[in-house]
Amino acid sequence: MIGLDLAHWALAILVVFIGSAIQGVIGFGVGLFSAPLLFLIHPALVPTPLVIVGCVLPLLMWRANARAVVPRDLAYALPAGFVGVVAAYVLAGLVSDATWQWLFGLTIMLAVLASVMRLDIHPTPTAIVIASLFSGCMGTISGVGGPPLGVAFQHADPARVRGTLSAIFVPFGVMALVALYFLDRLGWTDVWLAASMLPAVLGGFWFARRYGACVPRQAYRVLVLGTAFVAGLYAVVRGLVA
Repeated sequence: MIGLDLAHWALAILVVFIGSAIQGVIGFGVGLFSAPLLFLIHPALVPTPLVIVGCVLPLLMWRANARAVVPRDLAYALPAGFVGVVAAYVLAGLVSDATWQWLFGLTIMLAVLASVMRLDIHPTPTAIVIASLFSGCMGTISGVGGPPLGVAFQHADPARVRGTLSAIFVPFGVMALVALYFLDRLGWTDVWLAASMLPAVLGGFWFARRYGACVPRQAYRVLVLGTAFVAGLYAVVRGLVA
C-alpha cells in the first residue's frame, strides 16, 4: 500500500467528486481536473487508478446512448488509438521517473490547449485517426485522453458525441491498462485505489444532476482548465528540477 494518510486520501476523494460533478454538467472534467491534482497529492494516484475510473464513466454513458454510436467512427478510432497506446508504452519504457513527471505535466498542458481550441474541424476519417492516436498516447501517460477527440468531434451531433466517444473511451482505457500492466504500473493497489474513488464518481454525478444548474457552465469550464494548466505546469517544473 502506498504511503497515503487519511487526510490525503480524503482530499483525493474530494478531487474526484468535484471532477465527476463537473463532468456531469459540462461533459468532461473528471480526468482533466482530477489528474494533475491527484498527481500532486500522490503520484501513485495517476495514471492507473484514474484510467480505471475513467472506464466506468463512459461505460455508463455508452449504455445510455448506444443507439447513437457510429460504427464507422470506431473503425477509424480503435486501430489508431492502439498505435497511440503502443507509442506511450515504448516512450514510458525509455524515460526515467523524473522525465515521466514533466512528460505527465506537459501532457496535461497540451490537453488544456486542445480543450480551448475552436477550429473548424469535423470528424472526418483523417481527423478521427489523428485525434485517436494522440488520445491513446495521452490517456496512457496521464489518464487524460479526451481532449484531442473532443476537438475532432466538436461540431458533431451531441448524441453522436456522447455515444461514439463513450464507445471509444472504454476500449482505449482497457488498452491503456494492458500497457500499464506491462510497464509494472498496474497492481492490486491501483485497483483498490480506483475502487475507493468510485463512490465519489457516483456522488459527483448525483450532485451534478441535482445542483449543477446553480452555477453557470462557463464557470465550471474555467475552473477545470485553469486548475489543470497550473497544476500541469507545476508537475513540469517539479520533474525538471528533480
